[in-house]
Formats: sequence, C-alpha cells, structure tokens
Amino acid sequence: MNARAVYLGEAEQVPTKDDKELELEIVRNLRKRCVESQRQISVAVEAFPLEFQDQLNQYMDKRFVYTFLLQI
Repeated sequence: MNARAVYLGEAEQVPTKDDKELELEIVRNLRKRCVESQRQISVAVEAFPLEFQDQLNQYMDKRFVYTFLLQI
C-alpha cells in the first residue's frame, strides 16, 4: 500500500445504499491495512445533512460514538 491518497466518489444524481456500503467497506479495509502497517489514516467526508451537524461536532470533539454515521 503505497498510495498517499484515495478518492472515492459516487453518482451524485442517483446515490444508492449499495454505494454507501461499498465506500464503507473500502474505508474499513484501508483502515485495517493502515493499522497493520502502523500508518495513520485520515478520512474526509462531505455533504452530510444539516440535521447531523450537532452529532458531527460531538464526534469531532470525541464525545460521540460514530455509529450514527453508519445509518446514513
């Protein structure tokens, strides 16, 4: 694993649940590989619905468990 950046995208006009599940699987596998090789991983996301802003703030402050993200 020599990549320094991985970009994931989806069809914005017709996002499906399958897209989200595939993206989550990719990020989980990348995280596993980074942990195994003792490398850091950073994940940037976009376009969360406004009603999740409070939960995102709590997560960023390490006051919230990320499981709500899996429901989006």
